[in-house]
Amino acid sequence: MLRDLLEQGSIIDIIATFIALSLIVASLLCLVFIIVGGITFILSAGNEEKIKKAVHTIRFAIIGLIVTFIAFFAVAWISRLLDIPFDLNFQTIVDLMQQIFTSLQ
Repeated sequence: MLRDLLEQGSIIDIIATFIALSLIVASLLCLVFIIVGGITFILSAGNEEKIKKAVHTIRFAIIGLIVTFIAFFAVAWISRLLDIPFDLNFQTIVDLMQQIFTSLQ
């Protein structure tokens, strides 16, 4: 899909796919940081400094995820406002994720 998009797609389709890929990567990174923060919290053994660091890691990961989704919705809203024909919806992102995961197997 990505090769076809780069060879035959318009610049708008390429940008929309890049935004969808960015949302996927940001979501996966937030998940990883939440897991790392949880493991750090569990392994802190009552050390206040490690607990504080773990809580900050989890908090900033969640804030990053929220900012990512706000940016996604802002780009979709601005594209509709300016009549730019972006095909930005969650079904496109889910389809892209499925294609990425099937190509990895």
